[in-house]
Amino acid sequence: MSSTYRVLCLSHDPAIVIERDWHRPEGAEEAVAAGIDEHPHCDLAIGRFSYPLVEVGCPPTRHQPAILPCHHGGTYWVDSNWLRLLAAGYQTTDPLVEAAVKKARADCWPWERLLRLRDELDLQLRETP
Repeated sequence: MSSTYRVLCLSHDPAIVIERDWHRPEGAEEAVAAGIDEHPHCDLAIGRFSYPLVEVGCPPTRHQPAILPCHHGGTYWVDSNWLRLLAAGYQTTDPLVEAAVKKARADCWPWERLLRLRDELDLQLRETP
């Protein structure tokens, strides 16, 4: 099954899927590196879609116009199921799960950033009292 790669703007809440398709991740990575005209100072990521979203790539930090907590030299890809699990962990009240989430390698995905992907990830959000 082939995938489609699209740039995701995470500066918007919820995230915006930029409607330009690439069939290889390098095309989307090059677009982020060159800059997206409509999103010059935005936090950008890359989604791999086989509908639904199956993977998200955080581009190299040097290509990000936004300041992020992560620092990596290449695109860091994460499975969308792992992001759903991380989102569930962020919302837990179980102290053991909270401790595990803090130890997880989630530098690229603090709750505020991950939450912006709620529509694409079809996240089930816990209601706050």
